[in-house]
Amino acid sequence: MHSVPAPALRVLLATWGTMGDIAPYTGVAAGLSAAGHQVTVVTSARHAPRFTALGLPVRAMHLDDQEELMGRSKPVTARVRNGRDIARTASGTLLDAAAEGTDLILAHPLLHPLCAVVAEGLGTACTGLYTVGHAMVLPRLAALAPWRGHALADLGTRLLLAPMHAPALRRLCRTLGLPDRPRALLSHLTRRHRAYYGISGALLPARSPLPSPHSALGHWTPSRPPDWRPDPVLRDFLDGGPPPVFFGFGSMRTLDAARLGRMIAEAAAALGVRALVQSGAARLSAASDRVLTIGECPHDWLFPRVRAAVHHAGPGTVHASLAAAVPTLPVPVALDQPYWARQVVRLGLAPGALPARRLTTAGLVRALESLLRDDRYRRRTEAVSRAMARQDGVAALLARLAEETRRG
Repeated sequence: MHSVPAPALRVLLATWGTMGDIAPYTGVAAGLSAAGHQVTVVTSARHAPRFTALGLPVRAMHLDDQEELMGRSKPVTARVRNGRDIARTASGTLLDAAAEGTDLILAHPLLHPLCAVVAEGLGTACTGLYTVGHAMVLPRLAALAPWRGHALADLGTRLLLAPMHAPALRRLCRTLGLPDRPRALLSHLTRRHRAYYGISGALLPARSPLPSPHSALGHWTPSRPPDWRPDPVLRDFLDGGPPPVFFGFGSMRTLDAARLGRMIAEAAAALGVRALVQSGAARLSAASDRVLTIGECPHDWLFPRVRAAVHHAGPGTVHASLAAAVPTLPVPVALDQPYWARQVVRLGLAPGALPARRLTTAGLVRALESLLRDDRYRRRTEAVSRAMARQDGVAALLARLAEETRRG
C-alpha cells in the first residue's frame, strides 16, 4: 500500500540572531520550498536578502538599532531593555505575518516563546527549529551530571531569557484574548512543543539528553544564493600554493581584532603555513604576504579547500568544518561555543580548546602544530565526517513534517 502524500503547507519560518543563527535556516527554507510548501520567512531586515535571493517572501523585523547594540559590553539592565525591545518588535511582526494565514510556524529558539503564544491564539501548529539547545549555553552546569546537570542548565537558560520575553508575551496574550498567565508558565510554554535540531548526532554525547519531545536530525547546510561565485582574488590565492589554514570568528564583536590578527600572522610565519582570515563582525585582518583576508564565503565551498580550520566553535562552523573533514582547532569566545569546543576535544579531533580570552601566540603555535602534524586528528575527523554524512538534516525534517501532517 502506498502512503498518502502529505499536503503542501503554508509555513511561517521565524528566525533571528547572528549570521550563524540565520544561515542554517536558509537551507531549511529552500528545502521546504522545493518540497512544494508555501514558505514565508520572518527575520530581521538585515538578513532578509539571504532569503529573498532564494525567491522567498520575507516579513522583515526592523531591528537595526537593537542589533547594533548586540554583543557590546553593557549593564545587565541595558541588555534586558534591548532584549525587550527586540521581543516587542518581533511579536508584532510575527502576529501580523501569521494572521495572513499559516498552517505551521517553525520557530528559532529565541523566537519560540513568542511563536508559541501566537500559534495558540490563532489555533495553528508550532514546532521549534533549533541549532542549539538551551542547556548548551551553560556547558559547565550541563556537565555536572549526565541528566540532572543538563536539565538544570536548560532551566537556567530559559529563566535568563524570560525577563526579555515577558512583556511582549503578556501583550500578545491580551491581544489574542488568552489568559494572562504567570511569567514562569509562559517561559516554559515551548517545552510542550516538539522541536527539531539541525545538529548531527555524531557530535552529541551519548548520555546528553535533549528535552522530550526534542530530537536531533542532522546538520542543515546553508543554501547559497543562486548567483554566488567565489571572489577571483580568493580563487587565485587558493590556486597559488598549498591549502591554507582558515581562521574565522564569525559574529563575535568583542575580540581585540588587532591583537588577534598579529597572533595569526605570527603563528602562520612560525609554522610556515599560508593562512586565510575571514574578517567577520570583528573586522579581523592579518598583514602578511602569506595571509589573505576575505569577507563572507560559503563554508561548504571553502572548507574542502583548506588544510585546517581555527575558529570560534559556533555550532554552524563546527558542523561545516567537520562535515568537510577539516581538522579543527576550537577557540571559543562565549555562549554555546565552549560546549561545542568541548565536543570537538571529547571526540579526539583536536589537541585541546584555546579560550579566546587566554589565547597567546605560543599557545596557538603549539596547538596548531600538533593538529597539523599528528595524522590521528585528520583520521578521526574523516571518520566523524562520514558519520555526519549519513544524516541529511533537511531531508529528515521534511520527512518528519510530512509524517506529522498525515497524522493530522
